[in-house]
Amino acid sequence: MASTPPQPDPPPPPAFNDSDLASIQGLGIAGFRKDHQELIFFTLPAGASAKTLVGHLLPKIASAQDVGGFNREFSAYRAAHGEDPKITACWVGLGASASGLEKLGVNLSELPPGAGHDAFVAGMASRATAIQDVGNSAPANWHNAFRTRGSVDALLLVAADEIGDLNEAVESLVDLITEHDGQVVFQERGETLPPPLTGHEHFGFKDGASQPAIQGYGPQTIGGEPPPVKAGEFVLGFADQTGPPPALSPVWQGGSFLIFRRLRQDVVAFRALAKAPVPAADPPVTSDSLAAKMIGRWPSGAPLAKYPNADPGPNHEDNDFGFLSDDVGTVVPTWAHIRKVNPRDETQPPPPDDPSTHRMIRRGIPFGLPLAPEATQDDGVERGLHFIALVADVARQFEFVQATWADNENFPGGAKPAQGGGYTPPSPGVPGDGPDPVIGEGNVGKALQLHQASGVRPIPLAGDLVTVTAGEYFFCPSVNGLKILTT
Repeated sequence: MASTPPQPDPPPPPAFNDSDLASIQGLGIAGFRKDHQELIFFTLPAGASAKTLVGHLLPKIASAQDVGGFNREFSAYRAAHGEDPKITACWVGLGASASGLEKLGVNLSELPPGAGHDAFVAGMASRATAIQDVGNSAPANWHNAFRTRGSVDALLLVAADEIGDLNEAVESLVDLITEHDGQVVFQERGETLPPPLTGHEHFGFKDGASQPAIQGYGPQTIGGEPPPVKAGEFVLGFADQTGPPPALSPVWQGGSFLIFRRLRQDVVAFRALAKAPVPAADPPVTSDSLAAKMIGRWPSGAPLAKYPNADPGPNHEDNDFGFLSDDVGTVVPTWAHIRKVNPRDETQPPPPDDPSTHRMIRRGIPFGLPLAPEATQDDGVERGLHFIALVADVARQFEFVQATWADNENFPGGAKPAQGGGYTPPSPGVPGDGPDPVIGEGNVGKALQLHQASGVRPIPLAGDLVTVTAGEYFFCPSVNGLKILTT
């Protein structure tokens, strides 16, 4: 008698209903996915005028229902015809900092107590010690508008397919802000890089190759990809990986926290580090291979874990891989960027550092023109990334990943104290494998330990490749939440 083949697991129930999607802002779970983007940071006027201004902005805010529908239509057409459809859109998202919410009359104590509440209320500049924003990345060196809490009340994120549509929308929004006694304090454009770097960041690597799947929303994972995580990891008022949501007032329901960091990239320093010979390396390490080890992927986005010898080229941005079989890091070093920020099946993190509780939806975009491919000296042009991430808990997700994983040279191979805290050296006299060489902060004087079958080779770090030049925490209320705030 023939046996019945195993049946696939039933799909999870929808994470959001139509009413939820019509209210949740589209910049997060759906994602604007546009080539042209402008960030407008501004202060709100005092008193009732703050509500009036936000009330005029409210009709312009794009919902997850609208953005998600557009993205699905766009993707379906491209899959069927092999080209992009001739449809365009311009989307707007809105976030308010803690000081902005206070001007709108929000009681910040309504947020459940804890580290996430404290981080958001304090603001990013005040959290410099916790995040390890030190040296050149210290808030004293940031753009003026971001150095102290309350200097930025709100953010408008405007994204469009066509640059003309973006320019028109930005001009209209800036006029609206100034007409209602708000003040634009910082404004900057982000753009998808021109060919051959389209879809890449300034170091030359494909960006956004891995995003967390949301259980019951959007594409679900297959094979060995990291499993989907609960919707509440990104949207307040829904169950997350730790359990049911806490009780929240309607102002917070359906909203997300947005982390903004303006990251200046030192492309010359990245290239120099990749090209520097590794003494006594056996076998020798090429510059292309070392650069891929720093990222954990090849420039095309192909994961080093699956393609250890060479870049297979486009259309290999796979995510069905882990690090358990390479625990020491001979193929993908434990300090590789993608391994630092998402250790996947790493043996050391859980518990309590379960990667599924530290995921972030990333919606960043480059700024500035690329450096010439063969340049070995800086051209004086600022370039980098507008890092934007959506989370439900600022401390547990962003701050934890930055400070406890990326900045710590002892993660993941070191010892983790039983009562929490940072990782400590693996054993007396044995150095940790190294910090994240890409986004790690305070890397001066540290070293990367390159594990080879023939031995361990140190790679000294002369400084940080990325410098933080601005940053703040924002809350993006749902459309329903914004309606409450403006009445």
